[in-house]
Amino acid sequence: MLPDNFDFAQLPDLPNTGSVTLKEIGMLESTIEDIDYAITSWLKKDLNLSATTNEGRQNVEVLWQVPERAFQIKNKKELRDNNGALKLPLISLERASIVKDPARKGSYQAHIYSDKKKGRTGRMTIAKRIVEDKTRNFAVASGTRTNTGSKLQKYFPRVNKKIVIQTLSIPIPVYVNIDYNITIKTEYQQQMNELIQPFLTRTGQINSFVLRRNGHTYEAFIDSSFTANNNVATLKEDIRMFSSDIKIKVLGYLIGEGSNDDRRIVRIDENIVEITFPRETTPLPGETGLFDV
Repeated sequence: MLPDNFDFAQLPDLPNTGSVTLKEIGMLESTIEDIDYAITSWLKKDLNLSATTNEGRQNVEVLWQVPERAFQIKNKKELRDNNGALKLPLISLERASIVKDPARKGSYQAHIYSDKKKGRTGRMTIAKRIVEDKTRNFAVASGTRTNTGSKLQKYFPRVNKKIVIQTLSIPIPVYVNIDYNITIKTEYQQQMNELIQPFLTRTGQINSFVLRRNGHTYEAFIDSSFTANNNVATLKEDIRMFSSDIKIKVLGYLIGEGSNDDRRIVRIDENIVEITFPRETTPLPGETGLFDV
């Protein structure tokens, strides 16, 4: 599945190839940002957490890597009250680490170098199709012969071995493990109970779930233990705060080099079915040569 805003400019501009449909491409680049977006979307839209507050039932704000206090006061005024204190409950999400995992290699167990230089990885085929018009032209040409009357006879029965095939390829994926930290902060214990329970029960008896973005699927795992902290015992002039940390590991993969990649993600190649050489003529002795002046 591809996004509705798929950019056909990413495809090579090949003449006489017909229209290239989304189903024939089947894949786009996969970047770190795509994985970040996928888990953020899961947290905001799929879970869609809410909690009971002094003003009734309200959705809980989800922040990506909580910005600095000065930025919040200027650009996120709704997150703080008139005294500058954070309005709770609040959920923050941050990427803790990225680890390249050589043990996960997918269908390609050995490293394959690119046919170009620069030490880049090779490519994998995602789709093939026959170019009907070009294959038909070769079939007609090979099935044309001269009969006894020196007339051309087309469509003479003959097996056509010159089949033109287009091959669509993308860079071989590189597999990574990405750790994320979700921090939940609430003012009351009841709010904390309401917010952490979906993380415990949404996946049922297992701790894994699936993230999706731009036609890509990533597997994620929720750590079975949640850390809990509060300042109730040492509460003085600070606001009461309960805090829980939830760790999630995402098994992702990266395709291409992102915005720094000068290659096309999807490349279309055609096989070679015929090699021809120009006809050469050699003048016989006594004949006028081609290079005589």
